[in-house]
Amino acid sequence: MNPEASSGLSQRVSEVKSEVEDLRTYGLRSMFSSAPDRAQQMSYSCGHLFVDFSKQFVSESIFDELMAIAREREISTRIASMMSGEIVNTTEQRAVLHTALRDASGTMPEAIAAQEELTKAFALAEEISDAGYTDVVNIGIGGSDLGPLMAYRALRRFHRGPTVHFVSNVDSSDLDEVLSTCNPASTLFVVVSKTFTTAETMRNADRALQWLRHAEVVTPAQHFVACTSASDVATKWGVHSSRVLTFWPWVGGRFSLSSVVGFSLMLGIGTDNFTEFLSGMKQIDEHFATAPLAKNVPVVHGVISFLNSSIMQWPSVAVVPYSHDLSRLPAFLQQLMMESNGKSVTTSGEKVSLLTSPVVWGEPGTNAQHAFFQLLHQGTQIVPVDFIGFAKPLGTDADAHDELMANMIAQSRALAFGRTHEEVIASGVSEDDAAHYVCEGNRPSTTVMATALNPRVLGELIALFEHSTAVQGWMMGVNSFDQWGVELGKSIAKDVSASVSGAVDDNHWDSSTESLLRWYLDNRS
Repeated sequence: MNPEASSGLSQRVSEVKSEVEDLRTYGLRSMFSSAPDRAQQMSYSCGHLFVDFSKQFVSESIFDELMAIAREREISTRIASMMSGEIVNTTEQRAVLHTALRDASGTMPEAIAAQEELTKAFALAEEISDAGYTDVVNIGIGGSDLGPLMAYRALRRFHRGPTVHFVSNVDSSDLDEVLSTCNPASTLFVVVSKTFTTAETMRNADRALQWLRHAEVVTPAQHFVACTSASDVATKWGVHSSRVLTFWPWVGGRFSLSSVVGFSLMLGIGTDNFTEFLSGMKQIDEHFATAPLAKNVPVVHGVISFLNSSIMQWPSVAVVPYSHDLSRLPAFLQQLMMESNGKSVTTSGEKVSLLTSPVVWGEPGTNAQHAFFQLLHQGTQIVPVDFIGFAKPLGTDADAHDELMANMIAQSRALAFGRTHEEVIASGVSEDDAAHYVCEGNRPSTTVMATALNPRVLGELIALFEHSTAVQGWMMGVNSFDQWGVELGKSIAKDVSASVSGAVDDNHWDSSTESLLRWYLDNRS
């Protein structure tokens, strides 16, 4: 079933959009005034997370309509199908079982295999920890980089053992910068690639091997670990079989952090903390699998996101963690959400009529306030915001943390309620200048809070967004688990590289590509 074909969906979407527009005219101020318990009604607890949806344009009737669409889209059945291992990635004929990776007591073959590989990874991590490595360099790109890097930075207070670096870009400056700080004799490289053929990753891995050989390291193979689905390719490249860790085709890259793709994170925070991280994910998985739709936090987050992006056609969402340690979360969510739902056809191959994934962007607060919040408050486009904050300070200054959280709460209020003309005049601004100070408010936001940023809570937070992303895709009618658009650019890049190297005649290119190639070749040396 797709949204265009489902009975009455177009009419429902039109009615919901009209009702939201009426709510915007009525205003969030009035919505809160007429329902003093609105925040209590629209706040949910899930694991250690507290999620406040009350500043979204959702009334009781709109919520009921969204739940009706969710039932029509068979969200409960789709959740069960995904978690039981049915084929839900239809274009690749694959199961989607990242949830099996953290199911320590699971009886599914995939869960058992994941636990066996996790046991192997833990043993290897202990061996490496005892081997005297001072630095670990994670070489990967996309999901093989964004997740581990984000989580390592987020959990820096739990760091133990070697320093972990992350290299993703084929631009040689990326690897050069990292290697300039490392000692070849005490550096370990973790090469993460599902196929072990990813062009950027393997280029950097080859350079790392050359660096070790140039330094006359006696056994360079002992300085590599591979995390891959292609163990035979990794061993042929030169990684010892005992240092090849496996993940499977039913693990999508952007959903793979809880697999051995997180091995560098495991080395950085220790196996006990990594276990806590997986336990947090598992807690949200269980909630997602069992909670009724109307009380299911990832589902509610997903359907409200669907409302904002697909029904209201607000084309972007800002993610603003009020945490320096979560500085890479927006980049991680960019891939998770945009690669998953940046599609233009339904699962049945028909054109979608609704907008699909929003553009995901953001920066940590309070930096964000001094960068793009002007647009959020007074710009001509509506940008929903996901705020994320923590009760306990992550640094050494509790007063500074109080100020940080006060800013987050204040910004969510300011976006929602704004500042009226009358309030501006009452503050002493002249009538001539008042228009410049007015903020219309009615800018929707969700706030996610937890007591502290620790391994378990980070796992919960990531799983929340993973499942919300899947729900958004199901509501849109798209396949959230393939990425054929990414593959197109890769295949063309191979042909362009052949033209750059002179291996083939480049006359078959369009005039712009030929012009750019000619300019580059004429000016590169």
